[in-house]
Amino acid sequence: MKLGRKYPVFLITVVTINLIYSCKNTSKNKELFYLNHSDTVKYVGIETCKKCHIDKFVSFNQTGMGQSFFYATKKKSVADFSKNHVVYDSFNDFYYTPFWKNNELFIKEYRMLKNDTIYSQTRKIDYIIGSGQHTNSHLILQNGYIFQAPLTWYSQKQKWDLPPGFEKGNNSRFSRIVNDECISCHNSMPVTEKNSENKFLKIGEGIDCERCHGPGKLHVDIHNKGISIKSKNGIDRTIVNPAKLDRERQIDVCQRCHLQGNAILKENKKFTDFKPGMVLSDFYEVYMPDFENSETDFIMASHAQRLKKSKCFTKSNLTCITCHNPHISVKITKTDNFNNVCKSCHGKNKCSAPPKLLNSLNNNCIKCHLPTSKTSDIPHVQIHDHYIRKNYQLQNNTESKIKGLYCVNNPKPEDKNLIKAYLSYYEKFDANEIYLINARKIMDKAKDKLSEIHYYYLNGNYKKVVEIAATINKNDINDAWAFYRIGQSYMNLKKWQHAEFYLQNSCDLQKTNFEFLYKLSQIKQNLNKFSTHEELLKKVIALNPYHTQALNDIGFYYFKNGNRNLAFRYYKNSYKTNPDFLPVLKNMFDYYIAENNKPKATEMARLILKKEPQNKVLLMFLEVDKN
Repeated sequence: MKLGRKYPVFLITVVTINLIYSCKNTSKNKELFYLNHSDTVKYVGIETCKKCHIDKFVSFNQTGMGQSFFYATKKKSVADFSKNHVVYDSFNDFYYTPFWKNNELFIKEYRMLKNDTIYSQTRKIDYIIGSGQHTNSHLILQNGYIFQAPLTWYSQKQKWDLPPGFEKGNNSRFSRIVNDECISCHNSMPVTEKNSENKFLKIGEGIDCERCHGPGKLHVDIHNKGISIKSKNGIDRTIVNPAKLDRERQIDVCQRCHLQGNAILKENKKFTDFKPGMVLSDFYEVYMPDFENSETDFIMASHAQRLKKSKCFTKSNLTCITCHNPHISVKITKTDNFNNVCKSCHGKNKCSAPPKLLNSLNNNCIKCHLPTSKTSDIPHVQIHDHYIRKNYQLQNNTESKIKGLYCVNNPKPEDKNLIKAYLSYYEKFDANEIYLINARKIMDKAKDKLSEIHYYYLNGNYKKVVEIAATINKNDINDAWAFYRIGQSYMNLKKWQHAEFYLQNSCDLQKTNFEFLYKLSQIKQNLNKFSTHEELLKKVIALNPYHTQALNDIGFYYFKNGNRNLAFRYYKNSYKTNPDFLPVLKNMFDYYIAENNKPKATEMARLILKKEPQNKVLLMFLEVDKN
């Protein structure tokens, strides 16, 4: 009797679960094979997975992925603090030094004049990103926004230096914002505020099981009830096992993060939408430069792209996990594990390398065919180039020539996405005119007005931008950045009322984008809407207390209204965030003149003249002061 009663209940439960998780899928109105693809299934975190999979938990935590992200603690950091390390940015004349105070990590930025410190600020570090196998970089959490600090530890060279992209005069200091694209690769799945690219409501503590297996709440709940939901071939439909996926979907799991490039989101998609087992190109496409006469340059996280160029990939069913066990660190994986993969295809053919060379390399296939090399984007780092070649050392040293971009994870991208890729690559990575030229060729046949606006905006043709914008129904625009570009174009043309309309729309779509809010505050000032101007500046500063321009502008607002003391407090804070910001130097000069503080006014005048050596007013001031 008991067995007879239990079976119908089990059957009803399975049918109910299938109905619930097949119907409640807002992405596509069709039955799901993997039930955890439903938007209703939540993430549970690695500690929950640990309860049943302790062996995997222990070994995974020793991998680079398992050590990818954590709070800034002495245990997490692999950097050397045995002495006072100082990094000097010669382009911008800033010094940086890291130090611990108790168990809190800080980075100090300062400037010297002879033996005197003439400027300094110290910021607390909240997170360390990077496993430490190659780097430890440092992040600051401020009101839900994450900013990258200007100091990185490079493990292979055992040295501190500026982070990638901060070199050669490009030091963004403490202002580089880290968005959901970055965090969703280097960490467990974050939660962002609605309609925000970079304001986080929840940040994890490192890459976890669910990044490769998908959200686990359904899997946990069902198995805790002793129920199994399997397909005819034995696949558990409540969780994704990448080893059971077909080749393309298996590779998508890996290249979700190991395919760095220019990622172009599909319409109405977010980086956090993709789940293992789904088609990655349904959510975004990754574009990379296509060169003539160059196979040598590659970037750090381009493993998938490089592997796909290899004959070993195109002529076989090779995938990433053919060689790599994601649960086991490469540090402890034996060389024979990798060699045996090679021998599984090439075992019958003896290696043609000279026996002396083979002996010197201990018959290690990897050392010849996937050697370590420097990357084009990360200094002081060497990794294995996953473009497998027989004669790797025979490189073509002819000067490379850029042809354009190609989509790595979709051989036939739509024109509108390719246009976006060219325009954003020009804007974010490389201002090479070839990208605009190629975009223009496609745009002539695509006839997409928002792309046209982006194109003319990048070219600085603001009249053309507003001309096109006038032909578009405003209700047809749902892109905050499109509104921003139109609004900024009207600003540049000093058409403030039109600018106000478009910037207001961009702010309505992204209510926590403090750069949009700051631009709107400038427009309000030019429209003499001073109370709204002040209100918006306060909102910007509440979101980002280190916003240089907003601190200066609100100081100027109070100065004009006769509140010099309050004005000076904001000026000092603005100066502290950026001692090279010319408007605040000029405002501080005016303040000191108003306060009849000639020594300080003279100091400010000299700082300004370093940037404006032909400023006649200040030259005259110094001459009069001298006499």
